[in-house]
Amino acid sequence: MFKWFLTGADKPRIQDASLVKKMYHSARIQAVSAMIFGYGMYYVMRMTLGVAKKPMIEAGFTPTQLGLIGAGMLIAIAVGKCANGFIADYCNIKKIVPLGLLGAALVNVVLGLADNYLVFLVLWFVNGCFQSMGSAPCTVSLSQWFSKSQLATYYGLFNIAHYVGEGMTYLVTAVIIVSFGWHAAFLFPGLLCVVLAFIMYYFMRDRPETYGLPSANEFEGEAVQEKKEQSVSKKEAQLMVLKNPYVWLLGIAAICLGISRYSISSWGVIFLQEDKGFDLVTAGSIMSLSPVLGGIGGCLSGIISDRIFKSHHSVTTIVFGCIMFAGISGVCLVPAGQPSMAALCVAVFGFGLGGCLSFVGGLLAVDLCPRKATGAAMGVIGLMAYGGAALQDIVNGFLMSSAQTIVNDQVSYNFDTLMAFWMGSVAVMTLLVVPTLWAKKVNKEEKHA
Repeated sequence: MFKWFLTGADKPRIQDASLVKKMYHSARIQAVSAMIFGYGMYYVMRMTLGVAKKPMIEAGFTPTQLGLIGAGMLIAIAVGKCANGFIADYCNIKKIVPLGLLGAALVNVVLGLADNYLVFLVLWFVNGCFQSMGSAPCTVSLSQWFSKSQLATYYGLFNIAHYVGEGMTYLVTAVIIVSFGWHAAFLFPGLLCVVLAFIMYYFMRDRPETYGLPSANEFEGEAVQEKKEQSVSKKEAQLMVLKNPYVWLLGIAAICLGISRYSISSWGVIFLQEDKGFDLVTAGSIMSLSPVLGGIGGCLSGIISDRIFKSHHSVTTIVFGCIMFAGISGVCLVPAGQPSMAALCVAVFGFGLGGCLSFVGGLLAVDLCPRKATGAAMGVIGLMAYGGAALQDIVNGFLMSSAQTIVNDQVSYNFDTLMAFWMGSVAVMTLLVVPTLWAKKVNKEEKHA
C-alpha cells in the first residue's frame, strides 16, 4: 500500500525542446494554482475553531478546553509535519496533499454534527494529522519544478495559500456562524472541501523526470547547481539538515513565529471582541485584513529579497520581523472602540507576518540545504513552528481562564499578560534570525573556495 505513495520511475527524456517548454509551462501553472487554492482550503479546515470560540464558550466549552483542543491539533501537525517532510522527499506529492485535504474535510463534516468535548479533542487531533500532509510536501513539489534561484520568488507566491484560506475563514465563517450557527461553520466548508480534494488531485504533478522532462535546474540552465545537487544522495542530504546548527537556530525562531502567528489567528477574534469591544462580524472583518496583507507580504517577500536585498534573505527577514513587531504592538495597545486603528495595526502585522512566514517558516532553512532534502528541512522547521503553535494554545487558554473575572454575572478578561506574551515572541524571533547573516556569509565563502 505504501508503495503507491512513492514517486514514479523516470521516463525516457523527451528530446523535443518546444514540447518540453510547453509541458513545463503548463505543469507549473496547474500545479502551483492547485497548491495555492488547495492548501488555502487546508486553512479553512483548521481555523474554524478560532472564529467560533465565543459561541462555543456560550454553548458550554471553556477557554481551557478550547485551548487544549487547539493544542492537540497543533501537536499533531508538528510531529506529522516533521515526519511527512522527510517522507515527502521520496514520494509522489500528487498523492499526498489532496489526501490530506480530503481527510481534514471529512473530520470537519463529522464535527459539524458533534457537541462533545472529548469528540472535538480526539477528532481535532486527527484533523492535525491530515493537516500535516500539506505544507512540507507542497514545498518539495516547488523545489522539484523550480530551480534554486527561482525558489524564493515562487515560494513567496505559494504563500498566498495561507492567506487565501485565512481570509475566507474570517469572513465567510463569521457570516455562516451568524446565519446558521457554529456547527454549520464546520459542516458546510467540510462538504465543499471533499469535492475540492479530488479537483486538486487532478491538477497536481509528480517530479518532472517522471514525465520525461529534465530537472528544474537543468531546464533553467543552472548546470553548476544541478551538479552540486546530484553529488549527494537523499539520505546524505537529510543528514546534512540534521547536522546544520543554523537549521536548529531557525527552528527556535520558528517556535516564536508559531506562538505569535497562532496567538493572533486563534485568539485574535475573541481578543477584539472582549478587549476592544467589537461584535463578531466586525472582529472577523478586521482579522481578515491580516491574511489579505499577509498574502501581499508573502507574495512580495521573495521578489523584495531577490531584487532589493540581492538575495540576502536574512536581512529581508529581519526587516519583516520589525514590521511584524510594530503591527502586533499596535494590535495590543490600540484603544478600545477604534476599529479603523485596529484594522490598520492588524494589516501591518499581517504584512510583516507574510514575509516572516516565507523565510522563518522554511525558506531560510531550505536555502541552506540541498534540494533533495527540502522536505527534511521543512519538516524540522515545521516541527518546531507547530510546537510553538501548540504551546501558545495551551498558554493562551490558561492565561485567559486565569484572567477571567465575574461581576454581576458579567464575564470579563484582563489581557495584559497575553499581550506581553504575544509581543515578546515576535521580538525574540527577530533577534534569533540575526546569526543567520553569518551563515549566509559562510555559504558564499564555501562556494568560492
